Amino acid sequence: MDWLQSVQSYIRVVDEGSFNGAARKLNTTSSAISKRIHWLEERIGVQLLKRTTRSVTQTEAGALFYQRAKVQIDGWQSVLDETRSVSQSPAGLLKIGATLAVGSKFLVQYLNDFLQMYPDIRIQLITTTPGQLPTLSLDLFISREIEQLNSLSFKASPLFEHRAGFYASPGYIEEFGQPLQPQDLTQHNMLIWGERTQREITLTNGQKLNLSGNFATTNPEALFYAAKSGMGLLLTNDVMIKEDLRLGALKRVLPGITADEAIVYAYYPKLDYQHTRTQLFLNYLKQRLKQEQH
Repeated sequence: MDWLQSVQSYIRVVDEGSFNGAARKLNTTSSAISKRIHWLEERIGVQLLKRTTRSVTQTEAGALFYQRAKVQIDGWQSVLDETRSVSQSPAGLLKIGATLAVGSKFLVQYLNDFLQMYPDIRIQLITTTPGQLPTLSLDLFISREIEQLNSLSFKASPLFEHRAGFYASPGYIEEFGQPLQPQDLTQHNMLIWGERTQREITLTNGQKLNLSGNFATTNPEALFYAAKSGMGLLLTNDVMIKEDLRLGALKRVLPGITADEAIVYAYYPKLDYQHTRTQLFLNYLKQRLKQEQH
């Protein structure tokens, strides 16, 4: 019996919740899956699964084995993919971490072209919370500069300078006019990213403003939709809304005024070998961003 195949079968049974489900995914029979799990339990010397006529559940030992084995299998698969990439087309799963806003409004713009260039690569975009530190299970992590990051474990590569500006829909500008100077922003309805409908911001020139409005959210799609619908002014980076700017759905107001300045980095684990998929995507992303700046 194959040890690696049996471990993969066990992981699939847990993920699918049944022998039949695992068999379908692995293109085999449920009896073959059952034999592999039985062989695995005999080799380890503990029961991994509790079987009834209606369900399959893990034992405590099985849950521990699942957690550890899944990490090891993913690591082993990465080794195989990297080795194949030396002489074949790059292949395998690329795990990218980013906040919901960065993932849905920035990264997603570039994924399709990259995947068409490298059809054997697959991407898993994992949502993180603002300020969350990257983990070694991620191949790439897109974030503003993280000062408390352990530089012994991660490398950082700058992607672009984040300078937020103020934007509004043509409908909002027509109905309410547009601010002519920074202080005018306090008289407009601001769409706030966060949990409160008011926010103090510091402009790049050092001026502080207390902005408020009637809508606040931590859902990026809702925030951008509200701006395009004419509900108020939006503070964001043009990288996030370039398609809306191209279509004229949003327009810049106070073009000389910026706020919320920061550098956005790509963080990736330090490895004793070059991770092909990570480097390919990072090089591609930097090239696209460079082209769009000209």
